[in-house]
Amino acid sequence: MRLGFLALYLISAAAYFPWRLTVFNADAPIFSAVFFAVEAIGFSWGIIYLFSVLKFPERTAPPAPAGLSVDVFVPSYNEPAEIVRNTIIAALRISYPHETWLLDDGNRPEMRALAAELKCRYLAREQNTDAKAGNINHALAHAKGDFVVLFDADFIASSAFLDHTLGYFTNPKVGFVQTPQEFYNFDSFQHLGRNRSRDAWSEHSLFYRVIQRGRDAYNACMMCGCAVVLRRAALDDIGGIATGTVTEDMHTSVRLHVKGWDSVYHPETLSAGLAPHDASGFRRQRLRWSQGAMQVMRKERLLTRARGLSRFQRTAYLLHIATYMEGLRYTFIFLISAVTLFFNISPLDTDFTTWLLYSMPYIVMSIFLFEEFSRGHGRLLKNEAFNLARFPAYNRALLALIWDRHIPFWVTPKIKEGKKQIYGLPWLILIANLAALAKTAWAYAFGTLVITGWPLAVVMLWACFSMAMAARVCMLTYRCNANRRSFPRFPVALPMTLQPQAAGGVAYPAVVTALSDEGLDLSPHDENGRLPAGLHHGEMQLCDRTISITIDLRADASGKVTGGALSWPSQEARDDYRYLIVADRIRFLSSFDHAEDKTLLRPLLLLARRGLTLRSAPVES
Repeated sequence: MRLGFLALYLISAAAYFPWRLTVFNADAPIFSAVFFAVEAIGFSWGIIYLFSVLKFPERTAPPAPAGLSVDVFVPSYNEPAEIVRNTIIAALRISYPHETWLLDDGNRPEMRALAAELKCRYLAREQNTDAKAGNINHALAHAKGDFVVLFDADFIASSAFLDHTLGYFTNPKVGFVQTPQEFYNFDSFQHLGRNRSRDAWSEHSLFYRVIQRGRDAYNACMMCGCAVVLRRAALDDIGGIATGTVTEDMHTSVRLHVKGWDSVYHPETLSAGLAPHDASGFRRQRLRWSQGAMQVMRKERLLTRARGLSRFQRTAYLLHIATYMEGLRYTFIFLISAVTLFFNISPLDTDFTTWLLYSMPYIVMSIFLFEEFSRGHGRLLKNEAFNLARFPAYNRALLALIWDRHIPFWVTPKIKEGKKQIYGLPWLILIANLAALAKTAWAYAFGTLVITGWPLAVVMLWACFSMAMAARVCMLTYRCNANRRSFPRFPVALPMTLQPQAAGGVAYPAVVTALSDEGLDLSPHDENGRLPAGLHHGEMQLCDRTISITIDLRADASGKVTGGALSWPSQEARDDYRYLIVADRIRFLSSFDHAEDKTLLRPLLLLARRGLTLRSAPVES
């Protein structure tokens, strides 16, 4: 059925684009040509995207063979010790036998002490050459495992991580197995849901839940530098992790594919980390990724060299790099209405009925197919807001195509930065379109409008849309500024029995409504009840484990008790709790792994199947 709708889309495009060539505005030929080029480029990338996610391979993890030697690497540079501690604890709890290494590129005494306390391997180096790639390559010279696992310093791994990934390596051609990178801090900049504590969609969702799965069908999955397992022999074959760019992960996967090594994408959430908390961290991360993609494009000569790549692999990498070149296109898209209204020029010269006849089928089919082929993870309006948020970094990164002298490797901040962030370019989009609408209203009031009728209505609608997207990014920036928590708060609904520690206290039931690393939110089991302040002992079930806690319930300004701070008998108990609350979040995220049921066509498919079942059912006499 998807192929049928794709055919309808191509038919609508075949009618639309030849017509578009006939309606250029002769009074604004350059503006009309640029607008057409923007549309044509968008259509080209869109077609490649649709075909690349047309099918997903079925992936069921084979059993992990016993006796494999595995090294788990946690590269670190300047991350806070508490964050690295959580990552090391989770790595040590991976159930398959392995060796855990803390790779400290900051050469910090507190990291050495942490490794000694947690009893993992510690490795530092004097020089920071080649940043993260150099850190890992330095470790490869000391570690002897047949397989290498990479986790960023803020990622928490599931205990089953290796059990669900090592089995793929029974195929001797598999060079690496990539898993999704999910994020448990739903209050980050890249989470845009209204109820961000429960909506697992983030700016990454389309890539990890759809694009990577589609590429996997063509042996074109990309290594993403974290939550990945690599065959040591494959790394040795290409001389280790690729250096010379600021995106060592993409660069390494290109070289592995060129050498003929296969890739696997296992679409199960087996770890989660921290997304950038604010606009500054988001921009910094996207700038590094986009600059690195340009460097890889140039250094590996993906258009002319890289001869070991299949045509599907080459297309996948070029499409990925092309997304980082979309900055100029989106600059035009979000400013076209302002330019049209300010300078009184239109890129089209046609009547409304003809425009509607040719444009609407193409536009409607474009939106429908994007949502359908994205299996519910596209979220068109949210995706457009993030397109606007990303394009300043993408525009700046274009320079790396021709000049990459001294591009620094910026480590994505793992904690909220203290200073307030102002996202300037979305404000520019907002103000430019608002000013254009104000100018139009002034011209209407004094009878000096040049563009009138349906063209004016369409342009004004697009100006309002651009303003809405820009406002959404600005609001998200300020919402992240207002968030003062250093650790996210997770909504839950867990029953708990509380026992006051005061003499004569009677146990009573309550409900845990939110978890954090230092405290709990609680509500009475009885909606008419009240929680008493003071020290309490309690127990709750978390990830099939019974957790005993001591909580100091405190009243707010109104005298109502809604939660309190936790205390622990030992550091080990605190570590256990911190690990389990993120493990519980990983379980929640894994419920979104299988996207095939989230399609627009599912109701039609169910009706069709039901009709076939009824038609083929025997008739009772």
